[in-house]
Amino acid sequence: MIKLVRRGKPGILETNQGVWQQALDLAIKKYGGYGSIPQKERESLVSHYRHEKIKEGLVESSGEKCAFCESKPGESGNIEVEHFLPKSIYPSLTFEWGNFLPSCRKCNGSKSDHDTGADPIVNPYDIDPDSVFYYRDIQIKAIGDNVLGETTIRVCGLNSVRLMRPRAEILVALHDFSESIREAIEDYRSCTTELQRTNRARKIYESIERIELISSRDERYSGFCKSYLQACEPYCEAKKLIAERNG
Repeated sequence: MIKLVRRGKPGILETNQGVWQQALDLAIKKYGGYGSIPQKERESLVSHYRHEKIKEGLVESSGEKCAFCESKPGESGNIEVEHFLPKSIYPSLTFEWGNFLPSCRKCNGSKSDHDTGADPIVNPYDIDPDSVFYYRDIQIKAIGDNVLGETTIRVCGLNSVRLMRPRAEILVALHDFSESIREAIEDYRSCTTELQRTNRARKIYESIERIELISSRDERYSGFCKSYLQACEPYCEAKKLIAERNG
């Protein structure tokens, strides 16, 4: 999970939010509650939040990833518009831009109607996940006895097999990178001429660039990759080496 920045409210929502909400409120009053509205009628009333322009703004802000697990479409189901505070419990927020997140079908289904008002989880638009989570091997963990983090992991299924499997595949590639960069640094230190050191340094720099691509914010599971690199001694040593050469 990574920190997200919410974009401005889409024009379609700016123009129609009041009208859509009013129609829903009238139906709630008529039938005596959100859950009492006939399903077909209720679906028709709330379906506007799935408008492509609304979804587009959310998906762009997350790099086309799920806000919770960082999977991309096709891995855990298509990205959907998720109500952070469930509309079934907080119907007055059905069309509230600040209540929307992009979520994969798996996380959306796992979270379901969990009452995040009464039992909060991390909203990456509001809370920096780096202050709540860390990774141990292929699992995401809550820092200390952080109830917010533990609840988020449980509610969204962030340590399910569907997520640990791709993390394991990425971990193999990261371990391979770590070993390669360690050997490259040893080769650099064994050079006897400045030309040799320059050529070795160029290869180290190129390796750093390649590995940093998978930890860029728009890449799947970039939070996991970034966490690994921050603790990777050969990577940190290589970054320091290049920085010293560049003065």
